[in-house]
Amino acid sequence: MRWLVLYLRSRRVPLALIIAMVTIALVWGLWLTYAESRTINVRLMSLTVMLVVTAMGATLSGADDALDSTASINWPVRRAGHLVLTASTIITLVSLTGLTDARFEPLTIVLRDTMGMLGLVALGATLLGAARSWIAPLTWTLIVVLPMMGPSEQVKTQVASWPIQSAGTTAATICAGGLAATGLIAYTLRGCPRRPAAATTPDQ
Repeated sequence: MRWLVLYLRSRRVPLALIIAMVTIALVWGLWLTYAESRTINVRLMSLTVMLVVTAMGATLSGADDALDSTASINWPVRRAGHLVLTASTIITLVSLTGLTDARFEPLTIVLRDTMGMLGLVALGATLLGAARSWIAPLTWTLIVVLPMMGPSEQVKTQVASWPIQSAGTTAATICAGGLAATGLIAYTLRGCPRRPAAATTPDQ
């Protein structure tokens, strides 16, 4: 059990969880207080999921790159497990609002957006490092939530704006699934790029 505690601390998981819970609670509280509808709209839900996922993206690498690549540990399995548990945690936290008067719904969109955004974060971590893994999901989401974007019958629009498409939109689901699979495979097999020694050496 001690190794698990050390692993979570080295990945800054407790801090990321606090940020995730505070973000969800803040959005939930504001919506409950000021909105007439009890269901949080899909644009705000997409923004919330993106913020939570990017906060968890910081946990995809530790402080010691050399340790993260040591041959004595089965890192591919551990990295895959990390992503799966991260997705499960986020979905659980968001779904808990379903027990209250203000809720993120439907669950199918929560699942789709979480998996797609987490795939983007994992892919970003693989290519740019965990510290920059937020760039792709943040950029994509900010474009998607613009007023001119919305549900559409055009496939290319459904793909481009997949986070805010209605539940059951096949193109949006396939796009999110593709991002999730690509990110999972890339991060599992490769992990984050190694940083220069100066970037991981504590200040004296």
